[in-house]
Order: sequence, then structure tokens, then C-alpha cells
Amino acid sequence: MNLSQISYYCITFNVFNVLNMKNNKNLNSLFLAAFGKFENIITVILSCLIGLIIIVSLVRVCENFYMLFINDFFEPNKITFQDYQEVFGKIMTLIISLEFMSSILKVLKSHEIKTLVQDVILITALAIARKLIIFDYDQHDPVETIVFGGLLVSIGVFYFLVRFSHHRLPKSTNGKQAEAHSVS
Repeated sequence: MNLSQISYYCITFNVFNVLNMKNNKNLNSLFLAAFGKFENIITVILSCLIGLIIIVSLVRVCENFYMLFINDFFEPNKITFQDYQEVFGKIMTLIISLEFMSSILKVLKSHEIKTLVQDVILITALAIARKLIIFDYDQHDPVETIVFGGLLVSIGVFYFLVRFSHHRLPKSTNGKQAEAHSVS
């Protein structure tokens, strides 16, 4: 094999690789588009299912509220603190479900990671707040209460940091913001 044949094979190999990369990019973009449509379909199905669960839960919360407060309106002695905890726990669960559905619907609108992280943090904070509302403080250690409270405060701080984080550009000497330089 002489030098011209080697250079011919090298050039042919490089041209083939360039063409193959273009085909791979087309294949990748087709795959990503198909996956995006699949993701949207799954998101709509999940939203419908969660919507049905929310409607059923709302009916049950209304039934509990009616049974607790309307039937026993003239006999408030029958209503205990556990009854209040149960109703508020169910209401908080309903609010968490609504926020979860809202975060799923946001996936359809935008795929911003910051928005999704904020939603997950908010749902977590609501779940811990619900736990603190229905928490039976007489049955548990005070340390558990402090741990839940500290966890809720730390999640709140994390939410604050994520929500108000900015990528500020350094100021140049003439008072205008410098152009951002992207690192590849």
C-alpha cells in the first residue's frame, strides 16, 4: 500500500465520518422530538388522573367537613382536636395534590429546571407543614418536633436561595455589564 492509497482511505474515512455524524444528528433530533411528544402525552394522562383523584378527594373532604361541623353544630362538645387535625390534614393533602398537578402541567409549558426545582421544594415544604399540622405532639418526643421544624426552615431557606439566585455579570469600568463569555 502506497502513500496515495493511505491518504485516499483517510480522506474517504473522514468524509464518511462527517456524513455519518450528520445522519446521527438527524436521528438524534428525530428521537428527541418523538420523546418530547411521548413526554407530553404522559404528562396529559397523569394530569387527568391526578385531576380525578383531586375531585374524589375534594368530595371526601366536603363529606368529612359536613359530618363534623354541620351535623355536630349544636353539639360542639363532640368535636375533638383529632377531628380538626384529620380535616386539616386532608385539606393540606388536597393542596399538595393541586400543587403537584400544577408542577406537572408546568412541564408542558416550559422545561426550565429552576421552575421545576422550586415546585419540588414547595411540595416538600407543604408535605412537612402538613405533617406538623397533623402531628400528635403528646405522643412524640420534643426532639422530633424540633427536627421537623428545622427541616421546614432549611427547606424554606433553600427555596429562598433558588428563587432569588441570579447569574449576575461583573460590571465593567464604564458602568455597563460586561458581555458573558460562554465556556464550551
